[in-house]
Amino acid sequence: MAKELVKTKRLELVFGSLLAASVFIAGCCKPPVIGSQAVTLRPQETSMWCWAASGEMIMDFLGHDVSQCDQANKRFGSSDCCNNPVPSTCINGGWPEFDKYNFEFKTTSDAPLSWDQVKDQIYCKKKPFAFSWHWSGGGGHMMVVIGYVTIDGTNYVTINDPWPPNTGDQRVNTYATYVSGSGYTHWNDYYDVTYK
Repeated sequence: MAKELVKTKRLELVFGSLLAASVFIAGCCKPPVIGSQAVTLRPQETSMWCWAASGEMIMDFLGHDVSQCDQANKRFGSSDCCNNPVPSTCINGGWPEFDKYNFEFKTTSDAPLSWDQVKDQIYCKKKPFAFSWHWSGGGGHMMVVIGYVTIDGTNYVTINDPWPPNTGDQRVNTYATYVSGSGYTHWNDYYDVTYK
């Protein structure tokens, strides 16, 4: 009887270890063909604040509403970017100020997230992410991916675009368009944004 009990315990231990290993190898999140997060569209408040609007959308989604003008104040070392009208010294390009509001994040450099990473961010980690395009003639534009879907073998992303100012736009683009297109290349992505 004691030998059978030891043998049973050993088998339970082996099967438990195999189960744990299979979960580790297979991953614990299998994204379906569609996923999205309810991210409020925040239009950019000036012609240059797509970066601040994108930062605002993500930080607000994560429970910390940070205004675009406050981000501009921190970015440009000012105290008057919340004035109306906004001073011209505050109307410049930039990147989200996540680190100045106690957020950690990862970035890509001149590269998009892979399709699997897009699905992982949206479905498994339940987080939107910011991405930017670099215009061929200089400058760029930042937006937020809030969802994805695969239809008839084609991958798409749902985007909150802060342009045009004070209006914004939500649309669906192919994943290939997110990666690059005529007149632009992929610039930086800000993902795995987490409050410390």
